[in-house]
Amino acid sequence: MRAAAAWQPWRLRVYLAAYYAAGGVLGTYLPLYLERRGLTAAQIGVVTALAQGLRIVAPAGWGWLADHTLYRAAVLRVTTLAACLGFLPLLLPGGFGLVLGVTLVYQIFLSGQVPLAEAIAAMHLRGEPGAAGLYGRLRASGSIGFIVFVLSTGALLDRTGLAATPYIALGLLAATFVASCLVLDAPPAGEPHEPVSVRARLAEPRVRWFFLSVLLMIAAHGALYTYFSIYLAVLGYSKTQIGVFWVLGVLCEIGLFYTQGRLFRRFEQLRLVEASFLVAAVRFFLTAEFAQSAVVLVIAQLLHAMTFAVHHSASILAIQRWFPGRAAGRGQALYTSIGYGVGATLGSLIAAWLWSAVSPSAAFLSSSVAALLGWFAVRRARELDRAAGHSA
Repeated sequence: MRAAAAWQPWRLRVYLAAYYAAGGVLGTYLPLYLERRGLTAAQIGVVTALAQGLRIVAPAGWGWLADHTLYRAAVLRVTTLAACLGFLPLLLPGGFGLVLGVTLVYQIFLSGQVPLAEAIAAMHLRGEPGAAGLYGRLRASGSIGFIVFVLSTGALLDRTGLAATPYIALGLLAATFVASCLVLDAPPAGEPHEPVSVRARLAEPRVRWFFLSVLLMIAAHGALYTYFSIYLAVLGYSKTQIGVFWVLGVLCEIGLFYTQGRLFRRFEQLRLVEASFLVAAVRFFLTAEFAQSAVVLVIAQLLHAMTFAVHHSASILAIQRWFPGRAAGRGQALYTSIGYGVGATLGSLIAAWLWSAVSPSAAFLSSSVAALLGWFAVRRARELDRAAGHSA
């Protein structure tokens, strides 16, 4: 077992900064690059849906391997290197088929990284006083990496054109691999709880309602992650302005991450998740109906602090409580698979259909409806969790 002194938060912070920098560039500018490459809006929706769909199965496999070997950091390094190599063929000329094939390969490995990193963080932070505040500061590093590279990449692409997009993304994926080599595993022993059966935990109604709410929240963000950049471009915003709108929300997200310790001491986790759904319903309605107004769009983006940061942190902490110890990797993998896999895939496909068949604003209105349904689901989860006495 490694010494406790080996726990150095900066190692995870460097990794998270690199990962979310790469994810920010891919999520913000790759759809615009694919449009320039000749893909239609429907094809871009299919590519995005495939990327999200792989999160249904891939994280579970990587989580199982990590939990059973307890070499979570080693598995993380393998997936980061493989994602980097799998992305390389996107530099070659080709149409929809090539893009779809490359996405299939690199996303298998990319999609497993977040649950592995979250599980490593959860194992390090278990038993720490003020774990919510400590986790928030770790996760804020990812948001900072996102901001720096989304802003700088947007300004660069305004000057050089979108052709540089895959090269920038590849460089950031390589940096993610280098950063993963710094990450250390938590000690495997010393857990003060009985082993948890993942299958038995999933049989509990409170857990099923919770994961349904996760699915609906990420589905609600489907239009945002797939079409937000294109939507703003259609409305006449420049690439730099698009980057700024993305970053506005993340700035508030960082502020929340750094101060969330006090918030989580005052309110229970699932009550905060409930509030995040109501805010999400308002946010996506404003985006659907008033995005042509920069002032309203700023307000909508600032709500990202609730719809993502509060929802994500509270969800991660709830999963830590329900899936401790050797179940940690699979618990975080379930969050990614059900939310960012099933939920994001459904959200992207519904958004793609509404975008093409009805209107761009209809895609964002469907997000508001999904958020309201998610509020009902998490309310049921909270009621059942309280009835169970918050037992783990």
